[in-house]
Amino acid sequence: MLYQTLALATAASPKHIVFFLIDDYGFGDASYKNAMYDGKTAAPPTPTIDALAMSGVRLESYYVNKLCSPTRTALLSGRYAYTIGQDDGVIINGQNVDMPLNLRTIGDHFQRGGWNTSAYGKWDAGMTAWGSTPSCRGFDHYRGFYSAASDYFKHTVGPGFDYHTDERGASKAGDPSAVGVYTTEAVTSAVQGWITGQIAARPEAKTFAYVAHEAVHGPMEVPERYIGDTCRALVGDSHGTRLIYCGMVRAVDESVANITATYEKLGILNDTLFVLSADNGGIPADGGSNYPLRGNKATAFEGGVRGLGFVSGAGLAPSVRGTVSHEIMHVTDWLPTLAGGAAGLTVDASGRPCPTCNRSVAPLDGVDQWAMLSMGAPSARTEVLLDLQTTACIHAAGVPCDVPGSGAIRVGKWKLMHGHSGVWDAPLSSPSGKSSGCTARSGFANAKSFPFPVPANESNPWCPFGWTPPPRADGKYELPIPAPDIGCTPGVLPCAMPVTAGYLAGHTMLFDVEADMFEEHDVAAANPDVVAKLLARLQVFNSSHCGGSRCEPDDAGGPKGKPAGPTVSGLPLWLPWRGDPAPAMCDTDRTPPPTPPTPPAPGPGPKAALHSSTESSTGLVKAAVGLTLQGGGWCWDGAWTGGGVPPMTVRLSVDGTATASVLANVTRSGLPAKTGAPNPEHGFALLESGSWVDTLGSAGKHRLDLDVFLSPSPTEKTQTTPLKGSPLCFQDGDKVSC
Repeated sequence: MLYQTLALATAASPKHIVFFLIDDYGFGDASYKNAMYDGKTAAPPTPTIDALAMSGVRLESYYVNKLCSPTRTALLSGRYAYTIGQDDGVIINGQNVDMPLNLRTIGDHFQRGGWNTSAYGKWDAGMTAWGSTPSCRGFDHYRGFYSAASDYFKHTVGPGFDYHTDERGASKAGDPSAVGVYTTEAVTSAVQGWITGQIAARPEAKTFAYVAHEAVHGPMEVPERYIGDTCRALVGDSHGTRLIYCGMVRAVDESVANITATYEKLGILNDTLFVLSADNGGIPADGGSNYPLRGNKATAFEGGVRGLGFVSGAGLAPSVRGTVSHEIMHVTDWLPTLAGGAAGLTVDASGRPCPTCNRSVAPLDGVDQWAMLSMGAPSARTEVLLDLQTTACIHAAGVPCDVPGSGAIRVGKWKLMHGHSGVWDAPLSSPSGKSSGCTARSGFANAKSFPFPVPANESNPWCPFGWTPPPRADGKYELPIPAPDIGCTPGVLPCAMPVTAGYLAGHTMLFDVEADMFEEHDVAAANPDVVAKLLARLQVFNSSHCGGSRCEPDDAGGPKGKPAGPTVSGLPLWLPWRGDPAPAMCDTDRTPPPTPPTPPAPGPGPKAALHSSTESSTGLVKAAVGLTLQGGGWCWDGAWTGGGVPPMTVRLSVDGTATASVLANVTRSGLPAKTGAPNPEHGFALLESGSWVDTLGSAGKHRLDLDVFLSPSPTEKTQTTPLKGSPLCFQDGDKVSC
């Protein structure tokens, strides 16, 4: 049904976009992939994902980063992770690292273009200040957790609770309604409720939903019903980790099915473009499979950075539906491709104001690939940077290391890997001086975290630098295929390699990934000219690296954050700990503001701490006849007694003539009005109906003013404060310098 419906969709530009990001999703772990490549080791059944992929464009030379935070920040910002201090690791709970606050995200671009935006699930792009969190980075609505991994039922991260429902510019400081609800299902219902509300409130609205599932990342947890007989028939009970993983994949597929069904019920399915992407390769030790690709998450082999991905639905020409693209694409390309190409918005790479940002705005690395996706044009890029780190050697001190750090780049058919090939910790672990590169299982999942038992010493002979087939239906693993110079003995666990092996000590490899996408043949020795050329390109990128191991963006020094403040289920909340403590401010300044004066008793009269913003103001909009005058934004008086807000009226004037006024008492996301105090959102939307030209007499250059009055109606006897950004001047509907 879904496949047939999408096949009938027109190639008109999408009015709605849903971006599914699946965490640690193995390259081979959708059933359509099994049919494309291996055909022998069955993948978890994914009928809905398969239907979307087979009716769209399957991306088979699509690259992501090898770890979670680097991919997410690259996707959100359109920048290579190495340019913004994100390529050397993952942002974990309480760490003083953020995606730079001077960057406009993909959400910012859609929001500025008039689209309604939302984000869900795993954020993992920084949380040190409120300005770092999703509702302050371009998303009107957010429901999920800020950190890198969370308990799927309790929603705990370390000692604290981390699940939130935030609206633009404000936080509800925790979401106790999520307790006991499986994260994948909580995300699904949140997306369904949001899009239903958006279309009910404004059927013509355009929407962008960023659905970042925590699944299939550990901890390995899933309700038993997703495993059932289906996964047991594929995997067998003797390999509990892969069994749980299979159930987690099925839960994601059900989520995609339920969300697409809601879009269909609302009558907007044929206007919707769906994107699905992994954030990095899977981890065989956690049940994932990248087979037949080499390597896995945290390595720069194809199994770590060649992502499962596709686009499907609105905007695609009939000629490209149901096709496979081998054109090169990178995760940074989504921002200009979706916001610029698909939505037709202006992509502003200049950045946003940030008084405390120490470094200049990194240039946009992503390129617009909409012609490639929608019409089958050649890729707009022939080169893609896959990895660039400055970490030290990963093995024990004192052991020779040729290259401290690592880099990988693809140019055309050639892929160069230089330095150590992954971030795996490989300590000296035996008297023989060898380092364990493949390890036996040791109770990763346990009965306390999930009701389905996992054998404490389940043997999973994976190796991060080789090829690891998933277990067969009879519950047995095929033996891993070791890389040529690892020196593992097949069938012997744990396998070990000398600490001086190239995979640890650093060396240079070259692969022709068009003819050898499985990276079985290192051809560096036979192609010294190609190696020299690609090393030179890698050095060009390296010369602009921000410098240092885990080069921190901006001024994120100081103590780590820790759970504090209100509690949920008896646990303190993970919340931002820098900058303005009022989440309504969406600050980009990490310096706490001065302590406000003691507020006066409630009553009439002016107050001293009025905050206002016109960041969503659209000014004069060209209509069918003449020009329509409108404005929007928000205002809030933090000094009012008890933290409440007084009645506020916003008046709109053109050339000094008042034309419209409205009580500011609606939520900023456009949802139904709220009344009474406290109301920290205080959004407003002004519209002067009819023809503006007829009302004011002429087109041309005019000044727009928005003023706030601390009363239920405008009056000269109450305080008036121009909103930030006013006055604004317009020339025939286009903003000009005053």
